[in-house]
Amino acid sequence: MTASDWSRINQVQLAYNESIVINKVIGVPSFPASQRIHSTLELIRIPTYLASIRLITFIKKIPEFHLIDLDDRVTLVKYNLLAVVFMHTVLLYDSNHDTYHEPNTDDPIFQGKDWIEILGNEFYRELTNIATTLTKIVQNDRIIIKIFLLLILFSKGFCGYDISHEPSLKNSSIVYKTQNLYLESLYKYCIHNYGLKKTETLFTRYLSHLLSVQCLAVHLKDYVHDHIDASQLSPLMQSVLQFTDSTSPV
Repeated sequence: MTASDWSRINQVQLAYNESIVINKVIGVPSFPASQRIHSTLELIRIPTYLASIRLITFIKKIPEFHLIDLDDRVTLVKYNLLAVVFMHTVLLYDSNHDTYHEPNTDDPIFQGKDWIEILGNEFYRELTNIATTLTKIVQNDRIIIKIFLLLILFSKGFCGYDISHEPSLKNSSIVYKTQNLYLESLYKYCIHNYGLKKTETLFTRYLSHLLSVQCLAVHLKDYVHDHIDASQLSPLMQSVLQFTDSTSPV
């Protein structure tokens, strides 16, 4: 690990923490109270919106993100953010209690079982399985997950909603370079903490589960399109869920 690698790791930690402080929860019960979710609209308006706005803030706090062409930033956020939201659930999920909560915050607790009522048992099982499995693979190392949030965002066409209509990047080389920069730092970090053999196993197992993250994002997008009137959503969530051509605030 070089000084630049450690600086990059620390910047990720700082950016994530600041994204939570800047976007505090208002209008719902504070921890340790639970906020029950009974409809698709509530699911999008409360936990999905909260995660989205925090993740956008997180991304904007990453210096290299601002080196990317503005239109390319919009494309990456608009077309990949929902997948990043699902990867983010790995940081929130407590498998012992089947709940979602950002540690050390006043956020309410969200019940995992609410996903059953809204999206059914199969989706619930897939979501909880991926959250539990990915947490075990990285040995609950939150730094690894946070960097993977960035790696997914910088992967053009990751969700694959509609590749034929998704805009091409104006300067893909900068996006590719930025992704590799964080991938290299993550790889070095894992070797430093876990050794080469465990790192190779970790990367192989983790990457093999990314398809599940893609499927969750696509499933939710399609389900929301069938069950929600777009006018009921904020412009941000309309964009993230591909209802309109509006752009995300990047």
